[in-house]
Amino acid sequence: MTTGQRLKELRKKRGLNQTEVGEILGLSYSAISAIEQDRSEMTSGALKKISEYFGVSADYLLSGKEGTSDISAEEREILSVIRDDKAMRSAMMEIARVKKKAISYLGSYKQAEHQAAV
Repeated sequence: MTTGQRLKELRKKRGLNQTEVGEILGLSYSAISAIEQDRSEMTSGALKKISEYFGVSADYLLSGKEGTSDISAEEREILSVIRDDKAMRSAMMEIARVKKKAISYLGSYKQAEHQAAV
């Protein structure tokens, strides 16, 4: 399977057309079409955008082989769901914001507690 065929397969699994993928990734329809037809190779920027969006490694896109990634298939699927759903992505960003705030608060609390004990 070629790089273009792998991209096409990933796109179709998401139920997207070439124009939609181009809009999502900030690439033109013609760029996506050329890559899928193996008439053009991906730039490094396009490779990065495509691999991040579809949750696959650059190794997979280029060679069909998964590289050594510390992200499991299940985690890639979760990331894929989050990327595809605007509300889910927004909720996860809010969770991350609240988590950072809580960690900061706890750190300040522990520091104040330590200073009071001294």
